[in-house]
Amino acid sequence: MNLALTPLCTIESLLTEPAVVGKGAGVIQERYQVLHATLTGTRLNGTMQGRSDWDWMSSPSGVGTLTVRAVITTHDGATISVRYTARSDITHGVGTAPGYAAPVFSTTSPDYLWLNFVQGVGRGTLVGDHIHWDWYVVSDTP
Repeated sequence: MNLALTPLCTIESLLTEPAVVGKGAGVIQERYQVLHATLTGTRLNGTMQGRSDWDWMSSPSGVGTLTVRAVITTHDGATISVRYTARSDITHGVGTAPGYAAPVFSTTSPDYLWLNFVQGVGRGTLVGDHIHWDWYVVSDTP
């Protein structure tokens, strides 16, 4: 059996400058606030609402780790919670290599209950204060 990736949405986000949360033993922990994020896709469209934060940790080994919790409001008014962790190779600096995420969703909206069963994967690129994500649904192929 093989895995298939079905496009879910693209996300365009605008971030604040990071606030340093802590430093020690070569590790830097920062927090970014998402100022605006728009999701566009054939099955999922909307914006991230309220306060969405990115917790970012840079390690001396060149691994960047991102943890995100956010609320999506769809174009038709549904509310969806999303959380994900992502990793990136930052050996040559933040934003020099793509990041890879694993989003999961939670909702009680009847039109989007299918998202509760989705394991997503995504690829993101950071340029300045903008990040672009392509998210996919993972499924089995027959």
